[in-house]
Amino acid sequence: MKKLCAVLAVLLIVVSGKVCAEESQYYVRSFLIEKIYPHALGWKVMYITSRMSYATTYLPHAWFSQSSSKGGVQAKGEIVWGNNPAYPYMLIFWKDGKFSHARLFLKKDMRDVSYGVINPNQDTAPFNVEEPALEY
Repeated sequence: MKKLCAVLAVLLIVVSGKVCAEESQYYVRSFLIEKIYPHALGWKVMYITSRMSYATTYLPHAWFSQSSSKGGVQAKGEIVWGNNPAYPYMLIFWKDGKFSHARLFLKKDMRDVSYGVINPNQDTAPFNVEEPALEY
């Protein structure tokens, strides 16, 4: 009887371990945001790379609109507003090796030092992207 209980316990551990060990189809990378610049066409994001240098990427407003989630298609962007001390940062998601979506975690108060001012007449070409250009 003790042997049967021990065998069942080991079997339960092995089966539950395999269920929990399934790999996700998503890969997520986080980036600390140094400065974020709101623009009529989107967000210019200055972030810190893993080499502790600055890089810039552009995220179009169309990715973050409610209408981009219609028809069962997930929006390419989401903004989480708050006052968490860890803000601002962004998460970039890839699904099966291809860009899926971006999530920005931003301070609610746009007077926060993390926000910058961008020239409204800036070249609009950088905002016309299908996926963010990132440096790691």
